[in-house]
Amino acid sequence: MMGTRMFEFDVALSASGFLVGLLIGLTGVGGGAVMTPLLILLFGVRPTMAVGTDLAYATITKIFGSAAYIRRGQVNFPYIRWLVVGSVPGALVAVFVLTPWLDRSGVDVETMTTRMLGWMLLAVGVISILERRFFEGALRDSAIIRSHAVQRRFKEPILVIGGLLIGVGVGLTSVGSGSLLMAVLLLVSELNILVLIGTDIVHATILLATAGCAHLIQGNVDIGLAAALLVGSIPGIWAGSRLAQVVPTTPLRYALAVLLAATGFKLAFF
Repeated sequence: MMGTRMFEFDVALSASGFLVGLLIGLTGVGGGAVMTPLLILLFGVRPTMAVGTDLAYATITKIFGSAAYIRRGQVNFPYIRWLVVGSVPGALVAVFVLTPWLDRSGVDVETMTTRMLGWMLLAVGVISILERRFFEGALRDSAIIRSHAVQRRFKEPILVIGGLLIGVGVGLTSVGSGSLLMAVLLLVSELNILVLIGTDIVHATILLATAGCAHLIQGNVDIGLAAALLVGSIPGIWAGSRLAQVVPTTPLRYALAVLLAATGFKLAFF
């Protein structure tokens, strides 16, 4: 069933969509990691509805990026196949099995969603801070990780298990399809960074669409709200991608990572 509360066009919502789109265009971060807590904390949307609506909104924004990387041939589809083996079932189990089971067990699902969102934001914030220095440096230069024998034996299981865990997290919170997945890819891959980014975005589109459809079936998607956000976010992404060509984005990425970690701490513990 569809969500019963339908948001009409709202300047504040569309302005928020524009700002989040601007962040996505500038830094590559900002979908679920910024929009979901913004909907909860600023607009008072209940957590499960915020998660489902963000998944629907984020799917549409990711489609445009996916198409661009596919056209340029900067996508590794074998990696995506292995990731999907874990992530799609993980998201479906989270929405159709885990959440209803917790609800029947007397768990406050809205509070649980908020706490889980906080932990995911903490993880994304920390990983975003360490990503360049740690994952692209220490891990990718490690003789163990770079060993072809190790890659041959463990690459597929790591992709499947990593996809499964991220799929569950995305199904519950809408967060993690970008930064957390990139950490998994950097563990097993020596691909060109642009191919890694393209692979990350295309897989995220599949995962977000799956989780979004599952939440739609469960009545956790507000179409009007998603539309109001898209009115602002699509031009925001366009503007951000242009600004990224002339504005130094590294300081902004670090500032955003600290903000995400702080927001995650608040949601997880308060």
